Amino acid sequence: MSRIRPFKILCTVGALSLGMAAAYAQAWKPEKPVEIVVGSAAGGGNDKSARVIQKVWTDTKVVESVVSNKVGGGGTIAYSYVSLKNDAHFIAVAQAGLITNHITGRSTLSLDDVTPLSYVGAEPVALTVRADSPYKNVKQFLEQLKKDPQSLSVSVGSTLGGTNHFAIALLAKSVGIDPKKLKLLVFGGGAESVTNLLGGHISAMSQLVNNSIPHHKAGTMRILCITTAKRSAQIPDVPTCSEAAPNVVLEGWTVLVGPKKMTPAQVAGWEQIIQKTTQSEDWKKYLTANSWDNDYMNAKETAAYLKKDYEQSKALLIELGMAK
Repeated sequence: MSRIRPFKILCTVGALSLGMAAAYAQAWKPEKPVEIVVGSAAGGGNDKSARVIQKVWTDTKVVESVVSNKVGGGGTIAYSYVSLKNDAHFIAVAQAGLITNHITGRSTLSLDDVTPLSYVGAEPVALTVRADSPYKNVKQFLEQLKKDPQSLSVSVGSTLGGTNHFAIALLAKSVGIDPKKLKLLVFGGGAESVTNLLGGHISAMSQLVNNSIPHHKAGTMRILCITTAKRSAQIPDVPTCSEAAPNVVLEGWTVLVGPKKMTPAQVAGWEQIIQKTTQSEDWKKYLTANSWDNDYMNAKETAAYLKKDYEQSKALLIELGMAK
């Protein structure tokens, strides 16, 4: 069970679409404050991304905006809220739940119900324990899971069947553990997982790495491994998961999506704004600090990427017995 990043589709048609986008870009821009909708509580991963985007827009006076937290359903409430708006001034910060919730039957909302605008980067997952945990490395952690998969409680964020779940499932599978037997917990988002781990209420968390890096550096948590192909310059002391479990390489992508019905001019206008946002120093600093891959994709490329990811995620969820 492994998931490989889909290839970006670059072709003559894509180039033509970019040319059309440039022509359309002058035809539309936000005319009122934009609502950036996130599916986690304040302090969660996509909330942090939204706040950085909002700061860039405020500082550059590109557009006025507010961040709105619509928590629940692993992001489904947020995505549904934006999907039904017939207004391009509503966008959502979307992650894997946009796809996996549909595959697992948690939501009837699918990729057809939103308009992909841009892929803005990818972040690895970190398996993290408290600093006083008896597990000093991922090998020890997995050895305990092998003895008793229910002996360690692991938070996977706001939903089962997402990238965080995939990471711990792949690690378990690498040592012969049935991932369906793991004791996995769901909270309102990364911030709640952090609180519960620091409070000693759970054994570990499998979360996007931004939730762990500050605590790892402060000495209150220990990151056992991250799902990158190579070690991060931000936390060079942390091994990759593949050092202990070959082929456990995953990315937690983030894309921005709009309502179901958007005009080409609106999509092109958003492409222009988002691309400039990803080129800003504040965004680059945010990505560097959290070990993100900075790799912008336009709307057409993002749609193709999500379609491929849907197919790969479905294969993983079938194996986990979660696909409907």
